Amino acid sequence: MNIYIYGGNSFQKKIHTILDHGNIRFKIDDGEVRNIASLSSLKDLIEEDPHQIFLIDQEKIIEDDFVNKYLKFLIPKDGITKKYLDQHGVGDISLRGPDDLIVYLEKRLESAQKIRPKAHEITSIDDMFDIFEDDIDEALSETSKNN
Repeated sequence: MNIYIYGGNSFQKKIHTILDHGNIRFKIDDGEVRNIASLSSLKDLIEEDPHQIFLIDQEKIIEDDFVNKYLKFLIPKDGITKKYLDQHGVGDISLRGPDDLIVYLEKRLESAQKIRPKAHEITSIDDMFDIFEDDIDEALSETSKNN
C-alpha cells in the first residue's frame, strides 16, 4: 500500500514529520510514501487505485457550496472537488491531531496486510482461488439476498 501526499509544501513537511514520528515508513511492506506535485497526477493515481492512502490538504479540497459557487476567485487552481473524491471512493475523514493520523494509518496498513497474501505464500493458481474463495462466496450470497 502506498501513501500519497497532496498539498502545499508546509502541509507535506508536516505530514512527513508525523510519518517519521510514528515510524509509519517502516510499517509499509510493499509501498512507499510519495509527494504528488500536480492535480493531474493525483487524479491519475486515484483512478488507477482509489484504495491507496491519499492525504490531501484540506485547503486543496473544493466544497460545492455557496461561497465557491459564486466567488470562484477563492477556489484554488490546483484544487480537487469533494464530489470527485466521493465518486472515486476516496473517503473524507477529519482528524483532531497527529496522533489520530498515526493511529488511522496504522489501522489501514494492518488491514491491507491481512487482506493481501504475501508473495511467497502464493505458489499456484489454485492458491489464488483458495485465498479469494471466501470473498467470492460472500459476494455471491449478498447478491442473492439483494435479488
